[in-house]
Amino acid sequence: MSRLAEFRALEHLLAAKKSELPFIRIDPHLKREFEFESKLHDLLAEYQFGLSDILAISGIEDEDRNHSWSPPLPLRRFRARQSRYYRNPYTAEVIEAKSTLNKTLQRWIQQYGREEVKRWATVWY
Repeated sequence: MSRLAEFRALEHLLAAKKSELPFIRIDPHLKREFEFESKLHDLLAEYQFGLSDILAISGIEDEDRNHSWSPPLPLRRFRARQSRYYRNPYTAEVIEAKSTLNKTLQRWIQQYGREEVKRWATVWY
């Protein structure tokens, strides 16, 4: 990438981040963190301790601080559907379906009825 293209990309990124800044400043979680940080620094100054002293007391090594921080993985909002296995007692055919949209299952429902096919379902882990 040319230096000019790199410069333009960084300019664009800077403009995007500047537009996000006002929304981040009003975040209540950020305000709480700023408050905690200021109280922590006041407490450290009162007892004449530094952050390195606190890290030494807690047993955290300097090597751990040098590693880059990565954000936590996002939580999954929905659990994946559980597979149901249907065994047709007339043909001994077994199918796995996560919903009733399965073609074979639809055919069985039309042929034998929904309530009958529901009785054939089992959930295997």
